[in-house]
Amino acid sequence: MLKPINLVGEQKKVLTLNHEGPIQIKGAAGSGKTTVAVYRACHLMDTYQDLFEPGKVAIFTFNKSLAGYLDDLTMRMDGSSSRGLTVINFHSWAYRFLERHGVTMRDRVLVSWKAKKIIEQIVPKLKTSKPDFARILSKSTDFYMDEIAWLKGKVILTLDEYLATARSGRGTSDRVTAKDKEVLWDVFIQYKKELTSSNKCDFDDFALMCLDVIKKQGSSFHPPFTHVVIDEAQDLSKAQVSVLSQIVSSATSSITIIADAAQRIYKSGFVWKEVGLNVTGARTIEFKKNYRNTEAIARAALSLLAHDSDSEDFTQVEVNQREGDKPKIITAASQQNEYAYVVEAVKAIQAKSNDTICILHRTNQGVNNWSGLLESQGVSTSVINGSGKIDFSGNSVKLATMQSVKGLEFDHMFICSLYDANLPIAAGFSDEDDDLHITTERRLLYTCMTRATQTLTLSYCGTASRYLKEIDKELVEKVSA
Repeated sequence: MLKPINLVGEQKKVLTLNHEGPIQIKGAAGSGKTTVAVYRACHLMDTYQDLFEPGKVAIFTFNKSLAGYLDDLTMRMDGSSSRGLTVINFHSWAYRFLERHGVTMRDRVLVSWKAKKIIEQIVPKLKTSKPDFARILSKSTDFYMDEIAWLKGKVILTLDEYLATARSGRGTSDRVTAKDKEVLWDVFIQYKKELTSSNKCDFDDFALMCLDVIKKQGSSFHPPFTHVVIDEAQDLSKAQVSVLSQIVSSATSSITIIADAAQRIYKSGFVWKEVGLNVTGARTIEFKKNYRNTEAIARAALSLLAHDSDSEDFTQVEVNQREGDKPKIITAASQQNEYAYVVEAVKAIQAKSNDTICILHRTNQGVNNWSGLLESQGVSTSVINGSGKIDFSGNSVKLATMQSVKGLEFDHMFICSLYDANLPIAAGFSDEDDDLHITTERRLLYTCMTRATQTLTLSYCGTASRYLKEIDKELVEKVSA
């Protein structure tokens, strides 16, 4: 069931923040950032009054599942979502924005596997014509997809800009050189030409297309919102935040950035000054207190995060003193044993309470497998997926990929199939020591661990994920199944 939401402790600072200009709220995991996003938006609706420009507030987030959850919360607060308050994820809003401004989007969006097919046709031809660059042209398809997404996300429009922009995190022994970039730029340009010739676009084009619409309209463009609140802002790209900063009224310039660098689970990082947002000094506040997790869960998660080498921008966490069991790490002798253990644990929880339960897997196929298994054992399930439509108030066991659970919380969290080939997921590696991918996957697990309010169970069979070995063994209970 959805719990009542109330501001506590330092969260109450949100009600005193200026309603004009950019504001950054940095919050540790469990500090109530999602609650703050809702209150900030509703408070702006209540306090901003202008005879000539009624308040129009939007809460933006990265994925549809969190947008759906936030919409449920706002409905509980006001009893209505029709007060001029919009709750939406970026891509859904951008699609509608482009359609409203005369850009046809229907049947144009290229799904991921089709985009990969294009890359798989481009790269071998370049490898033949550029034999001296066989190394950089022998990477996985995901490597090129990541690089293209990064280029679009950073709004890099020329080769000179690409060469001048640092590209870190591609491994310790196999970094992208200037000469490599020239070849990768050829891949990028040919990919763009293929999309243009077939009248297609990918999801990373949405922000660039919105920026183009805004630029073409110039002084005649009328921003649709008086206030914009961005939840989980650390996972949006520079291009996306550039759009959001331009769709808010110049009369308020009110954009609230709510973020936690430690929970960045996508490879699109940037700093706010790159999009012209000054959130220095008093324009940034930090929420350090972890209200969500028990002390045991928080300390185990933080022991994992301690292995992150790029922690300069992390918020220092003040751990909750609430008591609770140590997280469990289940080593199963087989996949069947892992299934049996989790099903029995879920049924035991349901037999004595109406607590919320969520099961996570790294892949969609894994989620579907677990859902089918639970249903076959008489356990009702709901899958949190891209539709964003899910009854969070129901008592079914929720299932989701690890990426889909951002901003959500559950009483009991099971993170399953944490074997080495599954986390870090093999598809994301550009080379064996791709430290960007290794770090991103570690933060993903940390984020998922901090979704649990009462108990946390991590399970696997086979070879354990490297990250399970990074968690302080004194802070977990190990169980064989």
